[in-house]
Amino acid sequence: MTPHIKIALNIVNSIYCSKRVPGISPGLLPAVPYFGRMTPMFEKILFATDFSEYAKRTLDCIAGFPGARDIILFHVVEQARSPRGGGEVGGTFQTGENNLLREEKRRLENLSQNLHVTTVVKTSSDTAGAIIETAEERGVSLIVIGARGNSLVEGILLGSVSMAILRRSRTNVLIMRHKIIEEMKIKTYEMFCRGLLFRVLCPIDFSRFSDSAIDLLSRTKGVREVILLHIVSQGETEAEIEETVQKAKGQIETIRSSLAAQGIGVRTIVRRGNPTFEITGIADEEDVSVIWMSSHGKGWFRDLLLGSTAYTVAMNAKRPVVIIRKPE
Repeated sequence: MTPHIKIALNIVNSIYCSKRVPGISPGLLPAVPYFGRMTPMFEKILFATDFSEYAKRTLDCIAGFPGARDIILFHVVEQARSPRGGGEVGGTFQTGENNLLREEKRRLENLSQNLHVTTVVKTSSDTAGAIIETAEERGVSLIVIGARGNSLVEGILLGSVSMAILRRSRTNVLIMRHKIIEEMKIKTYEMFCRGLLFRVLCPIDFSRFSDSAIDLLSRTKGVREVILLHIVSQGETEAEIEETVQKAKGQIETIRSSLAAQGIGVRTIVRRGNPTFEITGIADEEDVSVIWMSSHGKGWFRDLLLGSTAYTVAMNAKRPVVIIRKPE
């Protein structure tokens, strides 16, 4: 039984479990896992903060993240190596930074009374490693990192910290972005989190990994609209490409029907072209609130952890990006 047939059968099961369907006996329905149960999928979130204005704006988004109950505010004190060799020089956590961390904690608690907020500080020469290690130790379901800011967060977009987190983390990752507006040398930030899951662009390749990402999306609270996107990027002849396009339209329609049956607004797009350009371009065209991608897949998804299409999208998209890790 293919994953897509299972999805359709799950919808039938969910309907039958809540309401008797005339003419159908319980024994006629295959026993398959329930698909689409709305449960809090991201209850515990870790946010790596650098106390920048950008980070403060991101706090507003985290406070409103559907299902969030436990927030860990995490700060890394960089541990530099001695220029003369002989080991590392311990970083110092200044009183001012401690006060800033407390202020951010109070800000989150004021934004939502239902949040339990804890603060964690680590000294490390491996910023990405400290973030990943803490996320695994604390059992968080989502790591949130900013795309721009000072020190830590600024390095995430441009340097090795982002690459390390995306490649090494076994936890789902959300890269937050804000529109940066500069007027008369003064920076302001326009948030994308008017409803982070208001309009979700979900690129899929019909692998079991993208099926898992769709399943997780369907079980996440707060999803208003989903745009399913498949890119046809290969084909020896025009006829072969067109055949692939038509096949993809049939597959994507099966998934659309399953999600729509849960009350989620769903649209589908099948395009030809370069996956990175199409994903980032459509995200802007459709004014999506977030791009939701699997970390693994087949074809143009499979090499994500080596820096291929999905990694490029995560680093260069102008919208927030959620990277869903492959199922164990």
